[in-house]
Order: sequence, then structure tokens, then C-alpha cells
Amino acid sequence: MIKNFSKLLTIAFLSYWVISAPAFSKTTVTWWNWGNEGSDLAVTITEDIQNRFNASQSEINLEISFKGEDVNEPTRTALLAGAGPDIVTSSGSTYVRAYYDGGFLKSMEEYSTKYGWNKQILPWAYNLGVFDGEFYSFPKNYESMVLFYNKTLFNENGWSLPTNLSEYETLAENIKAKGMYPFAYGSSGWQPTHEHLVGNYFNTFAGPDNVYKALVGEKKWTDSEFVEALELLKKHMLDGYWSGSLENYYATDWDGFSSQFINREAAMLPIGTWGFEIMAGFADKNDDWAVAPLPIIAEDGGTPNYQLSIGGTMSINAGSKNPDAAAKVIDWILRDKSRVLEFSAKRGYAEWLIPLAYEASDFAEGADPKVRDYLIDFAEVTGAGNYGYTTWTFYPAEAGTHIWKDMESVWAEDISVLEFLGEQQALWDKARAANKLIPVGKR
Repeated sequence: MIKNFSKLLTIAFLSYWVISAPAFSKTTVTWWNWGNEGSDLAVTITEDIQNRFNASQSEINLEISFKGEDVNEPTRTALLAGAGPDIVTSSGSTYVRAYYDGGFLKSMEEYSTKYGWNKQILPWAYNLGVFDGEFYSFPKNYESMVLFYNKTLFNENGWSLPTNLSEYETLAENIKAKGMYPFAYGSSGWQPTHEHLVGNYFNTFAGPDNVYKALVGEKKWTDSEFVEALELLKKHMLDGYWSGSLENYYATDWDGFSSQFINREAAMLPIGTWGFEIMAGFADKNDDWAVAPLPIIAEDGGTPNYQLSIGGTMSINAGSKNPDAAAKVIDWILRDKSRVLEFSAKRGYAEWLIPLAYEASDFAEGADPKVRDYLIDFAEVTGAGNYGYTTWTFYPAEAGTHIWKDMESVWAEDISVLEFLGEQQALWDKARAANKLIPVGKR
């Protein structure tokens, strides 16, 4: 009897050990993100990333925590204390540069080679995360500046998208003659909106080749093409291209310029790709909308381009005790383009749009064809080398703030464009001397 009881006890113990072993052997990977617990964003990330990853395998337990509207500050504080999550999230390249300089990020070069990330991520996006020849971060979202326009309105009036400065200014005057604004836009509630316009004119008038040369120090921001670009922007701003006047531009917020565009008060809307969500307002309208690259406004025209930008990054903490497991989580996310698009679609393609080479077959049936076509076109155009540069991704911290914060002094005519760009160049010289520049892939 005692012998049989011992056998039963042994069997019970072994059964418990076999059943429980996977739970004890799982490696935990921590990851901090934006959002508040219970918010739509948090629920979506938890269900579509954390839970789906955990259900896909039995070795790793992914734990995602939400740190409110600013994940950067708690992350920075934790890293300085030698702690923090295994997977590090940041707002962009400026933070990555600071974390790299502080020795807080682990090189992901070996994982990139092992999993083929250098072939999956679009080259420009991959290069943004390369420091001193090794890979440290990649964007978990990308953005660009585009032109939305009222397609129905254009067809009714026989208008075409401009291909040079003369056509651009003629179109603006024709739209104004109809009692409408050429462009809906405004900075109320978000002063950095100014840098969108500066970047647009740098990339469509001065041209991305010249912007690249200034970024890497082969040209000065005080060179004539940049001075002329901002003189032209100032002229157009004071001529009321955006929301009718400089005063209106300052007073118009997101809801205001969205309403202008949807209700035919303005014919065009130059905005980042986050503007796709505004297009939902056309659902109960008879008008149709379209999206295109920003027109080139140099005198002799040129090839349209998409400005490159990222909206958040992912890296591995140098202090992580489980970097291999963290890399497996990242690889799971990158491996399936259809899954990435499915998740991003739930966020209106405004978040979690990882810069991968998307093709039509990657999109789910029923995906918005306009968004699909834009994403495919973006991959093809930028992959062919036709891309520009956004200020908020490629500018060092102080120069990046100056470019929008002090722009109002130019429009108020308190300082000249040349004086403004002289201040800008001085900030670039300072950042370059301190080795604080953002990586720019060779063009």
C-alpha cells in the first residue's frame, strides 16, 4: 500500500513538473509603450502584439506596459539608473542619438544579419539606425508630407496639379479667384506646424540633393537656394496661400483646417500622412479626394519626392538580461508584412506603419485602395532614391527647435531670412562640432 502510494506520489510530482516546466522556463521580455492602460491604443497593442506573440510560441512571455502620453521621460530616467525595459521605445532619432551616446543601447547588428532585417526594412529607414557602422534602432512608424486635394473640385474647374513654380502660383491665384483658399492649414495648438512648410519648400524648391548636402556639411544653410526657398515661403504666406492670411493661419487648428478642406473652403491640404484620418470626413460628401507627392516648385520643375520621417523607434536595452529573446520579439513583428498592415490599419495607418517594402499582395481584401496605392508608391519612389528630408527627423535638437520656433520672426519681418538662416547654420556648426548629428544615409 505504501509502495503504491509512493509510486502515485512520484507520478503526480512528475506530471506536475512536466506540465509546469514550460511556465517556469519562459523568458520574460519587457517593453514600454505610449498610451494609458485601457485606452484604445493600449487594448489594440495588447491584443494584437502581446497576446498574439505569446500565443505563437512557448519560450518567451512578452509583457507590454503603458506609460501614458510620454514614454520618453520614464525611459530616460530608468536607463540612467541602469534599469528600464528590454525593448526601448523612443519618439525618434534625436532620442536614439542620446541613448547611443550614453551607452544605453545594444548593437543589433548580429540580429540584423541573422534575421535579415537589413533586407526587410527600407534602406533609408535602416540607415537612420546605424551608428558607427552598427545597427541600433529602427522606426516603428514612418511618415511623410503629402498633398491631399479635392479631386472633384479640380475636375470641375479643369485644374491640374502643378509641376513648376509658375503653374503653382497660377493655380493658387485661380483658386483664390473662386473665393477659396489654395491650402487649408494652420498652427493653432501646434506651433511646430511651421517646420512642415519650411521643409516642404526646402525639398520642393531648393531640392532634396541640396538639402542632403547641407545635412552632411557640404553646403551651408545660408546658401542662395535655401534663402530663396524661405523668401518664397514668406511671400506665399503673406499672400494668404494658407487659410487666407497669416493671421488666419495662426488662428486655425486641426479641426479648423480639416473643416476647410472637407467643406470646399480650401482646395488642397499639404500635411503629413497622419492627415489620412481627416479624409474620413468625405464619407458623407459628394466630393472625392486624392493624394499625391508634394509638387516640385522649382522654376524648371523636377521629379516629385516623398520626405522621409519616422514617428518612433525600437531598440534593445544595453542592460537587458534577455537580448536574444527581445530580438525574437522584434523579428516576429517584422517578419509578416500583412500582420503589420493589419495592425496599422486599426490605427488608421497613422501608427505602427513600419517602413517595409509593401506590395499589393500584403494588403487585406477590402483595404482602402487610396492608402494601399500610396504605401506601395512610397516604397517604390523612395526605393528608387527620390526622397527628401523632414526637419523633425534629420535636424539636431537645437536646430530642430529653432527652425519652427523662430520662423514667426521672419514672417513678422523682425529679422531677415538670411539672418534667420545664419542662426540656423550656427546651431548646425555647434552640433557638428559636438558630434550630435543624426545619421543620414549616403544619397
